[in-house]
Amino acid sequence: MKVHYYKYLPISRLSYLEDELLRFTQPGDLNDPFECLPQKPSEEEFNLLIDTVILNLPKVNKEFERNTKDKFNTEYLKDLYKNANKNVNDDIGILSLSKNWNNTLMWSHYTNSHKGFCIGFDKNHNFFENYLSDDKCTSKFIKEVEYSETRVKIPMILGQEKLNFEPYITKSLDWKYEEEIRIISSLNSADEIKPKEPYNIHLFKVSHSCITQIILGANIEIENENEIRKFASEKNIEIYKAKISDTKYNMERE
Repeated sequence: MKVHYYKYLPISRLSYLEDELLRFTQPGDLNDPFECLPQKPSEEEFNLLIDTVILNLPKVNKEFERNTKDKFNTEYLKDLYKNANKNVNDDIGILSLSKNWNNTLMWSHYTNSHKGFCIGFDKNHNFFENYLSDDKCTSKFIKEVEYSETRVKIPMILGQEKLNFEPYITKSLDWKYEEEIRIISSLNSADEIKPKEPYNIHLFKVSHSCITQIILGANIEIENENEIRKFASEKNIEIYKAKISDTKYNMERE
């Protein structure tokens, strides 16, 4: 039995069934304002780190210490945090998937009130394999989102373990219902880029060969349903239609 990753799509993204292109979205353009924003260090924590660095340097005189503290001040910390956030949005895009197809809230939020559709991808397809180029300039990583009561904290102690993917895959418990899987890719490997403010649209080819299921929204319009059914028939893809359960607050399919 195949295990799937699911992508909920509004009917406006019906174009995916023609061009195989899906957007990998910059964190700043996602619907969670806390995306990839670790807890900002306090001024006290930052100053303590600078003091520790100075103490670990050999033969430091008072003038050097004073100049260092003047340079690495609160404004420097603000700029550092701001620039790090900008670099993230310049460098990476995220394709958000889910481990389930029948979440009523996700049908409502991401398919225009059940009028869209949900793609079921075979998670064992080679598209869902991690990749890192030899020069480490191009990458793609598949990660499961972790849900937490607290935000990720930037290491402010010398020798403390560095952050890896934590800022990119840690979200508030409020989002736990999404059961999200993320594909995090370098934007420089996009197949197509469309200009847009404040973030360009980076589109990546996700081959139709990844698709093994399509679930139609319960409120999909008949012309859209017919078009998707035709596509599924031509590609030999399983197709279902979601419906409201008669007994539970849940979606079923037939």
